[in-house]
Amino acid sequence: MAFESLIDFADEAAREIGQYMLQVTLRPEQLVAEEYPVADLNWDSVKYGPDEVQRVPDDKRGIYAFAICHNNSVLPPYGYILYIGIAGRRSNRSLRERYKDYLNEKKVIKRERIARMIGNWHNVLRFFYAPIPDDMTSEELEDLEKRLNNAFLPPFSEGDLDADVKRKRRAFR
Repeated sequence: MAFESLIDFADEAAREIGQYMLQVTLRPEQLVAEEYPVADLNWDSVKYGPDEVQRVPDDKRGIYAFAICHNNSVLPPYGYILYIGIAGRRSNRSLRERYKDYLNEKKVIKRERIARMIGNWHNVLRFFYAPIPDDMTSEELEDLEKRLNNAFLPPFSEGDLDADVKRKRRAFR
């Protein structure tokens, strides 16, 4: 048997489909939980890239998420959260300052998972952000991040999960 055609097919499938495969995990009981350290958040988003960086607040800490989504007149609305993080972890660092880190190739390349996320989906990636109230503590912000990560289990968020959730998640990797 000649394996060349099988090898060619496997290589093509890996290039065209395999590199984009992700495990999807959503925890319904966590998604409907109403125990958050903030009453509500006003989310907004920009298309990933430098074009809309000025729209991201430069005077507010907050929470952010990277999501795959691309609206057009044919597709139904969709989105998948790949990563959740915070700006202002025990500092006054703004959402814009944090976002700019993700536009800096030298910083991104040092984070292999984030480099893969941006490299694969940059053309359909959005940066969602929600400023938090000025009186929200760093501990409350970190708690919010952890709760959202526990609910969505984004494939590129690794560290900011409850220890028990992190341990159970590793059982499926």
